[in-house]
Amino acid sequence: MRRTVLVTGAAGFVGSAVTRKLSEQGDRVIAVDGLLGGLYPPDEKIQRFDAISSLSGVEAHRLDLRHDDLSVLPDDIDYVINEAAMPGLGLSWSDFELYSSCNLSSVARLMDQAKRWPLTKFVQISTSSVYGKNAVGDENMPTLPVSPYGVTKLAAENLAFAYMRDSDVPVTVLRYFSVYGPGQRPDMAYRKFIGKALAGEAIDLYGTGDQSRSNTFIDDCVSGTISALNSARVGEVYNIAGSMERSLNEALAIISDLVGRTLDVRHHDTARGDQDRTFGDTAKASQELGFVNSTSLEDGLSAQIQWQRDGGL
Repeated sequence: MRRTVLVTGAAGFVGSAVTRKLSEQGDRVIAVDGLLGGLYPPDEKIQRFDAISSLSGVEAHRLDLRHDDLSVLPDDIDYVINEAAMPGLGLSWSDFELYSSCNLSSVARLMDQAKRWPLTKFVQISTSSVYGKNAVGDENMPTLPVSPYGVTKLAAENLAFAYMRDSDVPVTVLRYFSVYGPGQRPDMAYRKFIGKALAGEAIDLYGTGDQSRSNTFIDDCVSGTISALNSARVGEVYNIAGSMERSLNEALAIISDLVGRTLDVRHHDTARGDQDRTFGDTAKASQELGFVNSTSLEDGLSAQIQWQRDGGL
C-alpha cells in the first residue's frame, strides 16, 4: 500500500536524499522546506528543491515551519521524517534565536499539526552533538551538549517525547553521526577540505586534527532513516553512525591520496563547541532497523570527491 510521507528540510543534504529514495520506492512524498539562509546561502537548497519538485510522487511546499500556515498540508499523512533544522556549531553561539526558533519552536508547531494526522510514525532527526565532547558509546550515554546547537536538538527530542506522552504522537528519534558524501553541505568539513584540495588551496584545520568521527555515508544514513518508518519502536532512540572511528588527520591523508596532491594544512585554534571524539554504537539500529554500515571512509570520500569534481548537485 502506498505510503504518504512528510519530509521536512527536504531541500537539505539528507532530506533531499531521503526524498529521492522514497520517490524511487513509489511512496507519495510531501516535501517541505523553508529554503532559509543563515549558515550558508540558500542557492543550493533552492536548486535541489526545484529538482525534487519534479520527481514522481513528490508534492513540494515551500513553508517556514516557524510561522507559516501548516494546515495547507494534506490531512492524510502516514509518516513524518523531520529533517528540518538549523545545523552547525559556530553560528549557534552568535545567533541563538535562529537556532531556538528553527530547532525547537518549529518542532512544537509541527507536532501540533501532527496530532491531526493518522500517523504511524513521527521520526525526529537528532544529532550526536547531544552527547557532548565525547560521543562514544550507545544510546545510554549521558547527554551533555557543549554547544547551543546541541542544546536545541536535545530539547527538541524531549519536546517530541512530551507530545508522545501527552498526545500519543508516535515518536522515534534518530541521532545522526557526521553524515558525508555527495550532496554534503558547503559549510561541512569534508566539503571544504575537498574543495580546497582540488583547487590546490590552503586548508584551514581547527584543532590538532586528532579529533575523531564515526562518519556515516549518505546512502547508509538514508537507508537507516527510511527503515525506521516501519521498524523503529515508538519512544526509542537510535544511533545512526559509521562503523569506524577515524581522525580528521586520517581523512585528510585519504583525500590527499585520492586527489594526488600534497595538502597545505594550516592549523587554527579548536572551534568552540567542537567534539573531541564520536564513535556511535549502532548495535540497536542494526538489530531493530537492519541498519548496515556498508561504505568505508575511503570509498565514501572517493564518491564525494567525484561529485565535487563534477560540480555538485
